[in-house]
Amino acid sequence: MKQFFLPAALVLSALTAHAQKGSLYIGGQAGFNNTTTTADNGSISTTTSKLSNWSFSPEVGTFLSNQLQLGVGFTFSGSRQETPANGINSAAITNRYGGTAYSRYFFGEGNFRPFVGLNVSVLPGNSRTESTGAVNLTTRYRTFDFGTNLNAGFAYGLNKRLTVVGSFGTFGFQRSTSKQEDSNNKTTTTNFGLNANTLGNLFTVGVYYTFRQPAE
Repeated sequence: MKQFFLPAALVLSALTAHAQKGSLYIGGQAGFNNTTTTADNGSISTTTSKLSNWSFSPEVGTFLSNQLQLGVGFTFSGSRQETPANGINSAAITNRYGGTAYSRYFFGEGNFRPFVGLNVSVLPGNSRTESTGAVNLTTRYRTFDFGTNLNAGFAYGLNKRLTVVGSFGTFGFQRSTSKQEDSNNKTTTTNFGLNANTLGNLFTVGVYYTFRQPAE
């Protein structure tokens, strides 16, 4: 089996190089990912799966003090997975939208500052499965995701407007439900533990921009 992975991600966020009480920032993150899996028996190569994901999450926030940051992000994301087999092509399409509130506490002063943080996210959405072939069938679902996690990271100030920020997810909880429309069929998945990937990527890097300092 061969796997081909084509990632493309753009992460843009906002912070202040020297965090000050009352400073305001805007930003967000966007990403796209495409994965194709093929099976090869030496003479015939067959695509067994295609998966694509996209996300867009603008955010805005402020510093309540020189150490305490508070922000809100708005998330829009989607995925499509296709699984062709025996003349039938099955596709699962998911769309989610919602928000994330987060807080971070920064240590020390200067350009390099480590932090610990807490994230809470709520993501309602919808999904559907489609089968095309001899018989065409579409099944629709309502989805809901709730997650929270503790994280840690660092901020490095490039100047008074731009800062590079890295964040690691550490300990988290996530609960996801999917209910079939016009049916009582419901699936619930719960994830809890160390390194639980509850709010996007386990590690993210961003370039943060501050558009207003307290004196402005």
